[in-house]
Amino acid sequence: MPNYALLVEFDGTHFYGWQKQKNLPTVQAAIESALSIILNKNPASRLSVAGRTDTGVHGLGMVCNFKTEFPIPNFHKLLVSINALTPKAVSVKNVIEVPAEFHSRFSCTGREYIYKIYYSKYESSFIEGRAFWVKHHVDWDLVENQLTNLVGEKDFRSLTKAKSMAGKRAVREIFDIRLERLTPDWIQIRIRANGFMHNMVRITVGTLLDIGKGRWKSRSIGSILEEKNRSTAGMTLPPDGLYFVRAYYEDYPEIHELYQIALP
Repeated sequence: MPNYALLVEFDGTHFYGWQKQKNLPTVQAAIESALSIILNKNPASRLSVAGRTDTGVHGLGMVCNFKTEFPIPNFHKLLVSINALTPKAVSVKNVIEVPAEFHSRFSCTGREYIYKIYYSKYESSFIEGRAFWVKHHVDWDLVENQLTNLVGEKDFRSLTKAKSMAGKRAVREIFDIRLERLTPDWIQIRIRANGFMHNMVRITVGTLLDIGKGRWKSRSIGSILEEKNRSTAGMTLPPDGLYFVRAYYEDYPEIHELYQIALP
């Protein structure tokens, strides 16, 4: 069966996450509904996805895939049709054919997120649902100095939702994490890993902010990791500032083409 990968962008404030849920708007439901209309004589299998985002989390470059019984002859027509049938809060940006064994979740070797922070004494009219507002002083140099302690394969049990990890392995590998100072008011933390656990990015950034605000004088992100206890870490930030940026596939270089947006 032909296998197709889609590049999807979505505004998470309009959805209850990616995964299909009964009687609730989700990104998966919106795209599958469109495909069922477009491919009514060429049934598509259920969408697989690189990362199942929570309610309110955004997507800039999410990868998903589906299979059909017959080949799709015109990709431009497919994109126009999907975008006409989905809400404005979701946009399919590109499509490519991929090998039959490709699976957007299980073939994925890396995922990248950013968390956006609006750093100002004064509120902005444009950040609701888009970024986390921090109005108190943060020592960003101190935060940046903590980042190297997160890189590598480690047990991140302290930095994930405790209930979701009961009895489960909590080892992941962070390949890269950096603090990006876009302007004096706009800060973002970019993190790439082989996988993330429930709320891991939001808790990690929340803990880094607590350290930067001086909540703890004698503790570091390294010592918090060693304790392997969620109660020792910082706050779970809201989903507003979290964006799925990109999925990586070491064995499928053609996915790079997916991110080179094709214009008609």
